[in-house]
Amino acid sequence: MPEKLGAGMIGTVHSHAVGHLQAIRRSPHYDFIAAAEPNAELLAAAKQSPRWEGVTWVSVDELLADRRIQMVCVETDPLEALGYALRSVEAGKHTKIDKPPGVDLKALQNIYAEAERRHLLVQMGYVFRYNPAFRLAHQAIRENWLGPIRSLVCQMNDTQDAESRRRLDRYPGGLFYEICCHMVDPLIWLMGEPKRVSSVLRHTEKQFQDELEDDVLALYEFDTALAIVKSHTRDGERYFHIYGQEGSIQIDNPDRPKVRMVLSKPHGQFAAGFQDVPVGPSPRYIHDLNDLAQAINERRGVEFFTPQHDLLVQRILLRTCGVDV
Repeated sequence: MPEKLGAGMIGTVHSHAVGHLQAIRRSPHYDFIAAAEPNAELLAAAKQSPRWEGVTWVSVDELLADRRIQMVCVETDPLEALGYALRSVEAGKHTKIDKPPGVDLKALQNIYAEAERRHLLVQMGYVFRYNPAFRLAHQAIRENWLGPIRSLVCQMNDTQDAESRRRLDRYPGGLFYEICCHMVDPLIWLMGEPKRVSSVLRHTEKQFQDELEDDVLALYEFDTALAIVKSHTRDGERYFHIYGQEGSIQIDNPDRPKVRMVLSKPHGQFAAGFQDVPVGPSPRYIHDLNDLAQAINERRGVEFFTPQHDLLVQRILLRTCGVDV
């Protein structure tokens, strides 16, 4: 096995930060070196938290100057992530940017251009990329098991308390920007660029003293298919359903995926008719970080998700959230 890659982290406030820390520590491919938290208040809180126990704390400058560190996870607030991601790339580090990557598309394009110039990898932190259920759906569409795709219906709900609502209220598109990005990413992977995008971004929960768009829906039009991505804050229901002329795949509870497939005729190991397909668990962060490490060592790109894909997802996400791109 190649020598472990040194890993560092900038930021602690992102909801995926601790998950990435744990995944790096468990991975046989990385050695976690240090973390940096530029916000003094957040740094003090992290130092008191058992979730960050054993972490070596350094400044951002010290972390980026550390030659032992080859890969950096940016786990700041999304609105602050791009500046730190660019600094990471300019310091010669492969960089993982947690989702969604800010609201400045030109800044993100610049990060990818700089990474390409320096022969570095940038990976985006969308959680369903290495999910076996979505991998199965990708295979089914690529090999035409379902015939022409006619519709996709995707739900990505997320309950929010008053404090988290205030944080999301700063983002264009509110809840859609924060959570539906996880559905837009596989949608673009499976279907390509939509021909037209339209959205409803509504504030429904009036009992809160904010203006958060908490009841949201987007319609994406493709050549032969319509896709709906929607979310609200009243429960945590999540699913991704795909319907073609010759079959369907329904992914329910994608973090612990349950897959039901309907085929009009057999394909490979799968018979015609209704069937529940066991795909196994889908732990977050592990598979994408491992692929990133292997891609670094093998001098290749990460599986499937090119810079062009990442930039397209960001452009579509921002357009859906009402940002002029």
